Amino acid sequence: MKTFSVSLVIFCVFCTVLGQENNVCPTFKDYYTIKNNSNCWYDLAAEYNVPETIKRHGYPVLEYKVQTPDGYILTMFRIPRDDTKNPKAKYHPVYLQHGLVATCANFVGLGKNSLAFVLADAGYDVWLGNYRGNSYSQEHVNLTVYDEAYWDHSMDEVALLDLPSTFRTILKHTGHDSKIIFIGHSLGTSIALMYGAEFPEEARNIIHLFVLMSPAYTLSNMISPYRLAAPYGDFILDTVRNLKMERLVSHAQELRRMVVPMCTESPPMMQFCMQLYNLFYGPNTDLGPESIPVYFNQLPGGTSIKILNHAADLVLGNFRKYNYKHLNLKHYGRLTPPIYDIKNIHVPVYLMFSAQDWATPEADARNLWRNLPSESRYGMRKINIDTFNHIDFVFGRHARQLVYDPLVEVLDKSIGN
Repeated sequence: MKTFSVSLVIFCVFCTVLGQENNVCPTFKDYYTIKNNSNCWYDLAAEYNVPETIKRHGYPVLEYKVQTPDGYILTMFRIPRDDTKNPKAKYHPVYLQHGLVATCANFVGLGKNSLAFVLADAGYDVWLGNYRGNSYSQEHVNLTVYDEAYWDHSMDEVALLDLPSTFRTILKHTGHDSKIIFIGHSLGTSIALMYGAEFPEEARNIIHLFVLMSPAYTLSNMISPYRLAAPYGDFILDTVRNLKMERLVSHAQELRRMVVPMCTESPPMMQFCMQLYNLFYGPNTDLGPESIPVYFNQLPGGTSIKILNHAADLVLGNFRKYNYKHLNLKHYGRLTPPIYDIKNIHVPVYLMFSAQDWATPEADARNLWRNLPSESRYGMRKINIDTFNHIDFVFGRHARQLVYDPLVEVLDKSIGN
């Protein structure tokens, strides 16, 4: 068998020069003969960034810069609805929030079957968010990604500063009398719950519905072996900082420089890397080999090691503000961090979870459901398929049939359409 000696990233650049040649294949074996293999094809999302991918699929795209109170500048993309051309146009804007070490590219990676495009085709005004520190939101009024201070943020800042700033921008351009439909995946659901718990009245006034895919509340039942690292989050954080490596494990460019060439070098390495990832997501996946070049064109997207440490606290069964340990008294005036009390949430919540998700398992999704106020329990959907794990909500071959199309029906019903 011939060795596949060049990385697919380099190959994609080569493809651009010669024209739109194959860059994805349906099986790992097909990648050995990708150039002349009739089973393979060209996928926009394996080569282009988010706005280019949206445009090349035939949709309009607008870009917005959102400044947070502490000086971070976030980038948000919008696929605006056209009320004159789309008779199905809906009034409520939809905001999509990515998960950990990701970007909004997750929502445009399945071609016309991507969640952003399915929603746009259904008549919704679609907004794609990027929280601080990922590859689309690396600006700041004073700092750069090369400054240690830039990475000194946890999930608290994302939930309590990034989200409100983002929502204000959306409402500014869509009308203050409209309400936002929030759709989050994984850690994107955590920050929604934190926001709703901390600002219950604001959330009640501006959020129509929280849709939480692979919800991450407390994750005491995580199946993934990566849960074993959770108790050592502080040690890992201190080690990274002491070695002056925080930027290397946080900055998307540095992460991708380490991960992508290795994981796209050859079909065996592609397969090996995805097996490692699936130890976190769940071993049985609906993500096909054709999506792996798309995946590594988008991920890892970058995030702070402090956010990773905060996420580890969820695995320890806590849903609270960042734990500064001996500095809690200084930060909070108490010895332990305040909890985010989801009993305060008065917005309808709709859950979507998978029976095969090892990262945010069904047991934890149902625990979240039980702890929500009864009036906020709008509904839930379980994906009970043997080959559908955590990442399949955004990359699965059957995500549209299993998740997106049923979700559009839920959204339409929620607004009376």
